[in-house]
Amino acid sequence: MDHLKLTADKLSIDDISELVVNDSCGAVSIFVGTTRDNFEGKKVLHLEYEAYEPMALKAMKSICDEARSKWPAVHGIAIYHRLGAVPCCEASVVIAVSSPHRRDSLEAVSYCIDTLKASVPIWKKEVYADSEPVWKENIECKRIADKNLVQINVSNEEIQKRIHHFIERKRAQVNLSNIQDFIPRRENETEDMETCARVRTQFVKRNDSKGHLKVCRVENEWGPQTVPEPQMVQKVDSTLPHSIAERVTAIESYLNTTPVSPDIYKRLKEMEDKIAYLQSISPEYAQFWKNNKSTIKQEQMPEYVVSAEDIDKKIELLELQQNLM
Repeated sequence: MDHLKLTADKLSIDDISELVVNDSCGAVSIFVGTTRDNFEGKKVLHLEYEAYEPMALKAMKSICDEARSKWPAVHGIAIYHRLGAVPCCEASVVIAVSSPHRRDSLEAVSYCIDTLKASVPIWKKEVYADSEPVWKENIECKRIADKNLVQINVSNEEIQKRIHHFIERKRAQVNLSNIQDFIPRRENETEDMETCARVRTQFVKRNDSKGHLKVCRVENEWGPQTVPEPQMVQKVDSTLPHSIAERVTAIESYLNTTPVSPDIYKRLKEMEDKIAYLQSISPEYAQFWKNNKSTIKQEQMPEYVVSAEDIDKKIELLELQQNLM
């Protein structure tokens, strides 16, 4: 049976070893990894462990399966790893393996700790007394690349040189693409040739950049801004007398309001609100009509005096003209 756990609690070696003890087993091999108080002459205060727990537990289970396939006689495996801060002299990892004979358990426990350090996503940070903390990489994680998988076997200087030339080549391609996309006519083209450009543009290189262009001249020959918007034709309300409907529609157009309802009273209310708004933002607007009316002189209509005899003569004249036609 496998016993796997990631915990922030202090690890008990006795409790973990009891998990794998069995009457049929004559050996229990235990590995205990503890925090030491020094590293390369620096004083270590404690270690801090972090893990991606779902993946770590899955990797630990895979280690147990591999160990059982290599040593079928193994009975119980327990792998406990501590997370968070681990002070000096305390255990950070405990692995216990039981088997009928010592060779299987000893080899299996050695395999488990080596594989755990190499493959399980658990990270360690050493906290020092007199310097900044450092995240440490396990020695077992270092791998030598397979030579058959290496595609470029050159110096770092040569790699940087190739990267530089690649960037320059791509930059030139982008510049050419920009010119082709935004300048319709090139030297070998005519105006009749099709192009995807929407404006006629002339580009020059910017002094402060190798890969960008700035617009020197743009002539918009056609576009949404140059196309006049269609004039909205307002329909005359057929429910009103034609003359009144025309006057109401004209006032709405002048005030820039639209018919909010076929109800004439609501339309009048909308116009009144707009006039009140105009008066509020422009006080002199309220005095416009008053002052305008005072300056307009009403035209004096001439007075006509017509007698009944004049009317009869006019009628006779019209009848005579009608007969002649």
